[in-house]
Amino acid sequence: MATPNLGRRAFLRGRSPRYNKTAIRPPWSRSIDSFIEHCTRCDDCAEACPENIIIKGDGGYPEVDFSRGECTFCKQCVEGCTADAFSTKNNTINSAWALQAKVLSTCLSINKVTCRSCGDHCDAGAIRFQLKVGGVAIPIIENEHCTGCGACVYVCPSKSITLTA
Repeated sequence: MATPNLGRRAFLRGRSPRYNKTAIRPPWSRSIDSFIEHCTRCDDCAEACPENIIIKGDGGYPEVDFSRGECTFCKQCVEGCTADAFSTKNNTINSAWALQAKVLSTCLSINKVTCRSCGDHCDAGAIRFQLKVGGVAIPIIENEHCTGCGACVYVCPSKSITLTA
């Protein structure tokens, strides 16, 4: 199967002709160019994912959709891949990906509505709440502790947390 021209595909869909490199690939994916070179778009990684968060993205390549749930770092996607699209040298949670969480201005707590859903679901303890005098505590993300699992994204009622590489 030939590799599609993703720039042409994007242009025909009314997007920038450059490939969108912001898509979140499954954990332990190779660099984007190497991933696209090795991935056969067979969906083995998506079928192996017990959380069902891996979807078919642009060009048929797998992407992670945190609106469907969180990554538990079970490594089933890596083990299910027969195309060698994943780097298996260092399979620790910290090496899964370099995602950074960010709280948007639409966050309920920032807008003075008490909500601590993201902090309650962060097993890594990367989200703490800073008290404000006469106000509601606001979330502070400590990215050095964040694993990028997406649990905070999934549970946020206002969809105010994003993860980017």
